[in-house]
Amino acid sequence: MFLEVILYYTFVMKKLFFYHSIVFLLLSLNSCGSSIVDGYTDQISYKAGDTLSLFLNAESKLENYKVTVTDLKGKQVGEIAVNCNKQHVSKDQPYANGFGYSVTNKYVIPQLVSGVYLIDGKIPFVVKPSKKKKILILYSSNTENAYAFSGGKSLYDYNSTEEKASTIVSFQRPFELPFHSTDFLKWIVNQANYDIGYICDQDMDDYELLASAELLIIPGHSEYWTRKARLNFDRFIDAGNNALILSGNTMYWQVRYSEDGKQMICYKDIAADPIEDALQKTYIWSDSSLQYSVIGSIGLDFEHGGFGLREDKGWDGFKITNASHPFFKDLGVKNGDVLSIPSDEYDGAVLKVSKDSTKADLVNELNFYKYELLGFDLGARSWNTNGAWIILQKSKESGIVINTGTTNWCNSDGINGEDGEIIQTITKRMIDSLLR
Repeated sequence: MFLEVILYYTFVMKKLFFYHSIVFLLLSLNSCGSSIVDGYTDQISYKAGDTLSLFLNAESKLENYKVTVTDLKGKQVGEIAVNCNKQHVSKDQPYANGFGYSVTNKYVIPQLVSGVYLIDGKIPFVVKPSKKKKILILYSSNTENAYAFSGGKSLYDYNSTEEKASTIVSFQRPFELPFHSTDFLKWIVNQANYDIGYICDQDMDDYELLASAELLIIPGHSEYWTRKARLNFDRFIDAGNNALILSGNTMYWQVRYSEDGKQMICYKDIAADPIEDALQKTYIWSDSSLQYSVIGSIGLDFEHGGFGLREDKGWDGFKITNASHPFFKDLGVKNGDVLSIPSDEYDGAVLKVSKDSTKADLVNELNFYKYELLGFDLGARSWNTNGAWIILQKSKESGIVINTGTTNWCNSDGINGEDGEIIQTITKRMIDSLLR
């Protein structure tokens, strides 16, 4: 069984490598005509008024060359005049220590609306809110760093040189927009009635940024979390605020940052990690040694879920178990119908499933105040696992967490997929309900 999981995990990782390669190609095509090869910024997120250091690599020497700053609608919101040359990637483990480009220019962030922006159509950065926002959206910067193979290695063997992963990856190298959430990020900016701010994973370590919001939305694939970020998430929910998790494989690995915040560390091996504090070991959160249940925080975890795109007992989507819920009103959805969301990875729960697999109930082992199942899928791995879509309230005083448990709710398989219109409507209803 263990070997089967390893082989299939390798298959899925190669599939994701293909997806990331296609995204990189599309970004390159989007920037056709540009003389900029690649680049990166000194941070992932900024506030208006902060100074961004820009590192660009050009095909040849450029003087007073104009690079655009655009939002995710493609609207130009700024322009940067740069002088740059062809740059060379550092030979000193650039995947871990950064590409080592010289600074091309410094750019003072204007009074932009909080959001995700692109420099020259290919270099993403986040502008954080400068005032209180009802909704915060978490940009999956840690997951992007983990999977990126810029400089030769990632945190995975399958796309690393010599098929040997690194234990440290740098934020100082080129990144793409997130494969699993870009469709959602482009969709949500067109929902004009929402008061939204954006933060990245490193910002989750600062509770003051969270405390000003009422709802946190986690889209796509939010796999890598620090302990401080998880503690802040729980504090936010325990204070009566809400979360909408449109992500799968969420909170799977513990990570930590270097002191300067430029690197992310994940040994994926308790014995290999040199840190003395056992609770800071960079390993899977489900391991008992870390003493921090993922189900206890978000109602689902990857150990009860797994990989969705394979021959199994399921349906590549959620079989609806509670069609009378207001989320499904007037959508023509009945119990037993399947909402199509082919999923790379699922989070699941302890379920009691009927013999004919037509019905399922959550087993409330942690005695949550409210624990409700909206839909499920079966056979995410070869043993008794599932994908689950749940509503969780830990206690009468705590906030509500809605967790869809899939990596693909927010991409072309979900929000822009076969049942995309229904998923978009349900997404808006979930947001509206949590704001109330």
